[in-house]
Amino acid sequence: MPEQIVERIGDALDRRMSRRGVLSRLIVAACAIAVAPLRYLLRPVSAWAVITRPADCSSGRRCNDGWTAFCCEVTGGLNTCPENSYIAGWWKCTDYRGSHLCADTGVRYYVDCNRLPGHRFSGGCHCAHGDCNRRRVDCNHFRYGQCNTQVAGTTEVVCRLVVCDHPAKIASFNCNATYKQDNRTCGHEAPCLTRSVVQLPGAGGA
Repeated sequence: MPEQIVERIGDALDRRMSRRGVLSRLIVAACAIAVAPLRYLLRPVSAWAVITRPADCSSGRRCNDGWTAFCCEVTGGLNTCPENSYIAGWWKCTDYRGSHLCADTGVRYYVDCNRLPGHRFSGGCHCAHGDCNRRRVDCNHFRYGQCNTQVAGTTEVVCRLVVCDHPAKIASFNCNATYKQDNRTCGHEAPCLTRSVVQLPGAGGA
């Protein structure tokens, strides 16, 4: 089924039917199977998560703000890089004023988990959980490049980690200390980035 037809069906359902209706759920599931059968059938994701992409969302929605979702949003709450991704770079937020992870220090380090070259991330570019109010997953083709420099090339950023320690001091991250800073991200947050999250040595995150 061409993607254009899937989009039209989804739009029609939004306008005319409740997503909770039996017929609506069946049609959306059929669309999800047509677009990404393995991801929908083998992974615990909703049909809407399979068929909703940034292009499906109106301007002003978080999925279109240009930033990537946090890894804990797509890994069941774990602040780690998902399968088929690797730590590719980092930057520092020097003025974190939130109440979540790293609130005690007021400093956060954001770490990009990029898609491994030669591998495919399940679902490709999409909004986290198919929700236009969540940031995108596996879309932004970008790399800061201070980590795992033995991996050549640039791929999509799958998701982001948050750590309170300098990434160059975390041996398992394999990062150098080349400094990057972006305080625009200090206000980025996710409910799963709680203070109770503990950095796990060797686990690629927390």
